[in-house]
Amino acid sequence: MRASDSNNPLIRAITRRYYLLWWFYAFGGGFVFGVYPLFLRSRGLSELETNSVLATYFLMTFLTDVPTGAFADALSRRTAFIVGCALRVFAFGLYFFAHHYLLFLAAESIDAIGTTFGNGAVDAWAVDALDAAGFTGLKDRIFSRNSQLTTTGWLLSAMIGAYVANMDISWPWILGSAGYLTSLMAGAWLMRGGQERAGPRRALRGLIGEVRTRTSAGLREGFRSRPVLLLALAGAVQVAAWAPYFMEWPQYFHENLGVAIWMIGWLYCFFSIGRLTGAELIARYQPASASRATLLTGLALGTGSMLLGAAVVGRLPLTLAMLFAMNICSGAMQPVTQAWINEHLAARNRATLLSFQSTFATFGGAMGLLLCGWISDRSGLLAGWAAAGMIGLCPAIFYWMLRGEKAPMPEVDREISQAAETRAAADA
Repeated sequence: MRASDSNNPLIRAITRRYYLLWWFYAFGGGFVFGVYPLFLRSRGLSELETNSVLATYFLMTFLTDVPTGAFADALSRRTAFIVGCALRVFAFGLYFFAHHYLLFLAAESIDAIGTTFGNGAVDAWAVDALDAAGFTGLKDRIFSRNSQLTTTGWLLSAMIGAYVANMDISWPWILGSAGYLTSLMAGAWLMRGGQERAGPRRALRGLIGEVRTRTSAGLREGFRSRPVLLLALAGAVQVAAWAPYFMEWPQYFHENLGVAIWMIGWLYCFFSIGRLTGAELIARYQPASASRATLLTGLALGTGSMLLGAAVVGRLPLTLAMLFAMNICSGAMQPVTQAWINEHLAARNRATLLSFQSTFATFGGAMGLLLCGWISDRSGLLAGWAAAGMIGLCPAIFYWMLRGEKAPMPEVDREISQAAETRAAADA
């Protein structure tokens, strides 16, 4: 962040609201992060069924991400976020009462739709509000700080959820439902400014037509933009490796290494500290725009190799060390990729194209879950984990292909440049 940005009171206020909103939002899903697969297994699901529940979430997100992002662009980012939180409140409540595989699929589908309504809406609102306030620097540092705050929220809520689950493994879902209800109220209060729509509300048919138009236009633009497409493909493969790891490490530590459920929460905190460390390194040593591709290539190789090594070793001290190192790499990657892709998106369809990126990620996650779940049921958890580690090496290919890719001129600077060219032509 440049000195002129940090001295602007409006920019500081928007940044604080952005951080606070994500802090509230982290206390929704965070309560179940450490115990989610253990809860599903306690309700009698097999490994493949457990993975298929989360795969349903990813597949439903894949189908609805871009249309709901277009809804946020067409109507209101705040409205989209509020609708998303309301759906997630209902989904987590349904999870609390569910005891049948089909009910879990239904709850996961509702939660996925709720996720897509809020997915990208907060970031799109914040980036547009900052640009409108005159922000001129790179946003890597802002996304890095936000990643740290969000991870801290997940860390605290996961630890609370693990202790509560030690008494009753279904209670964290009630805590999560309350967390999203709090996020709903926070979003209604904090999401002011940015590219919110003014004027009279349109008829439903007109709104549906605009969402359809924005969806098709966003997809075309996403596939035409080489950096956006390559970053989306890298994200898809990354999540294909991360999602099985998320499902498998708590089970392996609990079932194979004899770690108690309440200790799972502490292990989640330990790994979260790794992500915080990676994000802090990016905040302190902000990479130059020209070196991002090389940095991300190295981080992707580090993430995949550490995940693969943890599966191959299978012993507690070394596995912990490798997973901690993997989370450092993952924590450093997230703010860099998030800032990079936002630089290539225009304000008019930012939420749509952020959803375009998420669509790839969720499809990759679904495929990785089903593949690694199938492998785990036949050859054991470590085999599925090793497959996830090998997949985790592949995003480096897409990041390496982005070498030499220049960041586009910011929209505000582009408008100033175009105005200067127009005046020069008129003077001539």
